[in-house]
Amino acid sequence: MIRPATLGLLTALAVAAPAVASAAPQHDVTTQVEASPAAAPARATASDSASYAQREQKDTKVANYEGGSVVVVGISGGALIVLLLILLLI
Repeated sequence: MIRPATLGLLTALAVAAPAVASAAPQHDVTTQVEASPAAAPARATASDSASYAQREQKDTKVANYEGGSVVVVGISGGALIVLLLILLLI
């Protein structure tokens, strides 16, 4: 009894939400942004730059570091799938 109601609610939200969002009037908002001097990142000193360069020459992992964005996207996608499965089972 609860499952059809849940699926009906999910279907209604999936169909109605984009329609309501696209029907909302769009207002052009003009903003002015001023950069404060404190917001700029500090430049590295010459000794720091030399130490970073030395570290890159010694360790190839540091020189070829690319970050972990794929892992973050994979975890987020996995969490979304688990959430949808839980909602369908309820």
